Amino acid sequence: MTGQELAEEALQQYAIEYEKCELIRHNENMTYNIDDRYLLRIHRSKEGFTTSVMHEEIDACRLHNAEAEFLLHLKKNGLYVQTPVKNRKNEFITILKDKTPATVLTWIPGRTLEKEDLNETTGYQLGVMLRSMHKAAQGFSSCDTYRYDKAVCDRLSKMFEDAPRNETIESRYYEIIVQTIACIRTKLKEAEPDFLCLHSDLSLSNVLLTGQGLVPIDFSLFGVSSPLLDFGSFYCFTQEEKIRDSMIKGYEEKGEVSLNKDEIKLYFAFQILLGIGLHYELWYKEEWFCKRLPKWCQETFEPVLERWKDKV
Repeated sequence: MTGQELAEEALQQYAIEYEKCELIRHNENMTYNIDDRYLLRIHRSKEGFTTSVMHEEIDACRLHNAEAEFLLHLKKNGLYVQTPVKNRKNEFITILKDKTPATVLTWIPGRTLEKEDLNETTGYQLGVMLRSMHKAAQGFSSCDTYRYDKAVCDRLSKMFEDAPRNETIESRYYEIIVQTIACIRTKLKEAEPDFLCLHSDLSLSNVLLTGQGLVPIDFSLFGVSSPLLDFGSFYCFTQEEKIRDSMIKGYEEKGEVSLNKDEIKLYFAFQILLGIGLHYELWYKEEWFCKRLPKWCQETFEPVLERWKDKV
């Protein structure tokens, strides 16, 4: 079946009358705009995208149901987020005929952030938004979530050791990656007492600019880890130190906490590695990846090793 046919099958299970069902994007899910009122997600990832490095085995339906519960928890604690919508069976998860799960969320009016929007003011607002989200997340727990912990590092290491490689990439870069993962693993083990549920995928496209301020969307990769993992996401879309500092300032002033910039850079490296792990099957043959991987090693992974290798 085509994506559009799956979307129409899914919508039949909801008490929703609609005129427009428009594909927005396809990455870990196929997402559809339903009349600017609802967001439909068909939980089928595009070819080459895999979450296998993030878990040994996790039930997809329980994962999506936990996400719905997490959104309700955030909303109950004052955060403006999308609301999960139940189907005609009064369930958050709809199983299609081919066994693909589907979910529906309310639509939030606004537009996604773009690089042109980034400045010190926006950075500060992002820090405030993130601290508000972390505060709202407190008290939520579930066994049915991803865990960005030392076990993920073990799977990432094995993936980089065993995965097929592009012959144009020098083997030493893979060795740098494995050593960096070892540093991250040590830090994650130390940070476990402070773990909480996070978004973990705060790209520009997952932050909306709305009339009520900045709003996080798309929690489909949410999971448990150090709060600094979300800061690692922020660092992925800007290298400007003034903007990064303003993010930290917004977070610290909103929560009366103090952040370690060196640790954030470690979680920035972790986010890059997670991104590679999710897309490796698709990326490793691409020319841009062969050029970018050495730069990631030189600009991000090697500085992390220099700072943290004595901790391993």
